[in-house]
Parts: sequence; structure tokens; C-alpha cells
Amino acid sequence: MKTIKQIADELGVNKQKVYRFIVKNHITASSEVKQSKLYDEAAERLIKSHFDRITTSCERSSEPHQKSGNEMLLEQLIKELEVKNEQLSEKDRQIREKDRQIAEMQAQLSKNQKLIDQEQQLRMVTERKFQLLEQQQKDGNKAFQEEEMQQGVSEKAEEKHWWKFWK
Repeated sequence: MKTIKQIADELGVNKQKVYRFIVKNHITASSEVKQSKLYDEAAERLIKSHFDRITTSCERSSEPHQKSGNEMLLEQLIKELEVKNEQLSEKDRQIREKDRQIAEMQAQLSKNQKLIDQEQQLRMVTERKFQLLEQQQKDGNKAFQEEEMQQGVSEKAEEKHWWKFWK
């Protein structure tokens, strides 16, 4: 006669698994000593046969599961590698797009610099023309003033007083 703990230790399984099997299959204890249930040899054989079947089926299937586990790991690694490759190709595409944008911006910058140079040259030409016009206007004003002065002097010379009129 053995307790649940002793049977579980012999089988190398958890005490709780043995207890659940006993409850599920309605196996009754042969006797009870100090709050410990003892099971006879028939119950013990029934429990051991159940767990022996489970362990042998696990042993038989453990090799394929191991191989399957390796295959699963390999598949997972392959999937991760594919994801990384997709990410890399996306990054490469983004870099090419950025390079294209940079080239466009440099071309636009070059155009803008040419336009600024042309605008500065045009402004210089315009300022020179304006200065020439101002100079011509000043020269024209001086000539006009000199002409007026000469006319004024000649008019004064011709202007006679009334007492000198009969002379």
C-alpha cells in the first residue's frame, strides 16, 4: 500500500497529476492512516499503467517533436530573415528616393543662383543707366541755367532806361 506521493515519486510525475487521474477514474483508497490515503496494489498498477502509456507515447513522439521543433526554429529564422531583407530593400528604396530629391534640390538651387546672378547684373546695369540719366539731367540743367544766364545778361544789356531810350 502506497500514498499518492510515493506513487508519483516512483513514476517521476507530479503529485497533482496522479491525484487528478485518481479522481477522474473514481479510484478509491484502500485505507486511510493519519489523513493519508493509501492505495492497494491493483489501484497502483492501474495508475502506473496509465502513466507508463503516456511516458512511452511521449518518448516515441519526442524525437519527431524535436525534429519538428528544429524545423520550426529554422522556419522562424527564415521568416525573420525574409522580413529583414524586405526591410532592407525598403530602406534602399527610401535612400534612392532621398538621393533623387537631393539631386532635384541641387538643380533648383543652381537655377536660383543663376537667377540671382542675372538679377544682380540687371540691377547694376539699371543703376548705371539711372546714374547716367541723372548725370545728363544735371548736365542739362547746368546747360539750361548757363543759357538762361546768358539770355539774362543779354536782356539786361539790351534793357534801356527810358531816359536812354532816345539815344
